[in-house]
Amino acid sequence: MDDHSRGGGGADNSAQRGAKDAAHHAERAASSPAARTVARAGFAFVGLLHILIAWLALQVALGGSSKSADQSSAVQQIASAPGGPVLLWAAVVCCAALAVWMVIDAVAKWRREGKPTKALGPGGTALAYFALTWLFVSFALGNQKNSSQQSQQTTANVLSIPFGPVVLFIAGLVVLGIGVYFGFRGVTRGFLGKDAQPTESAPDWVKVVGSVGYTAKGIAVAVVGILILVAAVHHDPKQQSGLDGALKSLASQPFGTWILAAVALGLACYGVYSAARAKYGNFDQ
Repeated sequence: MDDHSRGGGGADNSAQRGAKDAAHHAERAASSPAARTVARAGFAFVGLLHILIAWLALQVALGGSSKSADQSSAVQQIASAPGGPVLLWAAVVCCAALAVWMVIDAVAKWRREGKPTKALGPGGTALAYFALTWLFVSFALGNQKNSSQQSQQTTANVLSIPFGPVVLFIAGLVVLGIGVYFGFRGVTRGFLGKDAQPTESAPDWVKVVGSVGYTAKGIAVAVVGILILVAAVHHDPKQQSGLDGALKSLASQPFGTWILAAVALGLACYGVYSAARAKYGNFDQ
């Protein structure tokens, strides 16, 4: 019995050492100059995507464009540019590398601090970058889908399951909370120094565009959350049309043209800030 226990304990210790070694090797790989360079390039593509979304939103605000102001339309702009397929696959590689780096950073922080809550920030960011990677993959493979239609279909699927409206309402509250969090980080500049963000030593213009950009993105995400809540309350998936619907709902408000134009410029600032992270982001884990 004792021998069995000792054998089991040895196996457990061996497994733990193996996990620690694997995590250590992953951290070393993520810290290599090549890995950091590719991950930094991911920020450049994230920045480009937000600048294109801002341009589409500004067209809606100024000229009543019928184009969707969302991620899928922005990626479509990249796909239709000269060398579009090459750019799409480059975006896939760089955004995937950035997502993987964030996962490794989340695990490293969890191990160092001993608290799973320390992994929430980089872990959530990693999920967002994996989703963006999948979007680029879809367009690179020719599966071009409208984000608004996808959002409505997903909403309809959730509403059709047992307790679907409750699940959707909770999801709306979560998205609304994320939007408020983004806005709070923008106003307080709480984003500096966290999760491969620039530090306080970054140039002032980087801090300014980051603050404006985070605030604007917070507004846009919060409106998406509100639309999800409305769809849940009314049991109507058409009420939820993603980022495009959120931005266009701003345009329908009093002084909507000015509001949407301001948010569009803010999203452009977020794009510039994201691109600046390619140079000024702190990748020291």
